[in-house]
Amino acid sequence: MSLILNGTDGLSDVDGTAATPAIRGTDANTGIFFPAADTIAFSEGGTEAMRIDSSGNVGIGTSSPTASLTVSSASGSPTVAILSGGTTSTSDNTQLRFFGKGSAANLYAIGTDIADSGTGANFDFFDLVASANRMRITSTGRVFINTTSEAGSNDSQVTIKQNEGAGFYRCLSLETVVSTNRIIQSFINTNGIVGTISTNGSATAYNTSSDYRLKENIAPMTGALTTVAQLKPVTYKWKVDGSDGQGFIAHELQEVVAGCVSGEKDAVDKNGNPEYQGIDTSFLVATLTAALQELNAKVDAQAVRIAELEGAK
Repeated sequence: MSLILNGTDGLSDVDGTAATPAIRGTDANTGIFFPAADTIAFSEGGTEAMRIDSSGNVGIGTSSPTASLTVSSASGSPTVAILSGGTTSTSDNTQLRFFGKGSAANLYAIGTDIADSGTGANFDFFDLVASANRMRITSTGRVFINTTSEAGSNDSQVTIKQNEGAGFYRCLSLETVVSTNRIIQSFINTNGIVGTISTNGSATAYNTSSDYRLKENIAPMTGALTTVAQLKPVTYKWKVDGSDGQGFIAHELQEVVAGCVSGEKDAVDKNGNPEYQGIDTSFLVATLTAALQELNAKVDAQAVRIAELEGAK
């Protein structure tokens, strides 16, 4: 290995290796070496720690960067930690900022915020220009979009807040790129899929599980007219805006057809806030259908009887 040092060539013909870098200080196995053409590498303790390859890609923890910056960590430590506030801990004050192009561009910061009732660190996506938190992922895996809390029971896994003041009128859009039948939302529990939302070229269907293979002890419905006679349809006004409504009172309907109603009468959440009951009147369709069939059978029977009586005259 030769060493040429002049104004034209600079320092040349000293490639070195990770164990014996060409340029080093008093530590013989830590420094800079040149493993290939147009490539610069940095070693520490005799092992390559960083490389700039012939394409200008930078690799940290890897000798084969696949992007402008590739960072690889084999340990459990954070892959990238940019610390603020003078701290040396990766558990607090971690901040990664993205600067947009132009003076009016948004400036975003992503980092940790020790909160969440003291249970751990939140991961926040923060808009510094608007001074607003756009999204939060808590240490327990909950997600808040356009808010950092949930109104009411505060026990949802994902909360999306509509920002109508900014001109957005949809909380959530689910889209498909085709106009044929597609399931765009599935509802799943430990038993499998229990419902879906599907679309076709012009309509949306809200589906609940009803396959015969999921059912047993199937029998015709009886007594539907008696059930319908117990229903108490009402008209009313909504307290929130005074608008008119018609339908049922949840707990009254629950006493007759329990499957139509969710929740319990006068229930409250852990904070003492009301947990209002809900109604799905689609579950009344079978009862109303059976009632019509029973009524039709009675009408048919009466028609036969009337015909017999008229024929006997």
